[in-house]
Amino acid sequence: MVKLSHGPKVSGPSSSLGIVRFFDADTSGPKLSPEFVIGIAMALIALVLVIKAITPV
Repeated sequence: MVKLSHGPKVSGPSSSLGIVRFFDADTSGPKLSPEFVIGIAMALIALVLVIKAITPV
């Protein structure tokens, strides 16, 4: 079995702390739900398919 030590804990490298702080920051950009983004993507795909079916190339 593995023995657990009660000594000082080992932390990650200091560069990983900057990543955590970066993702914790709240930006002032537009707030879009994932459903809205997927809906827009699907609408664009459908539009491209319709235009491709209508126009002879």
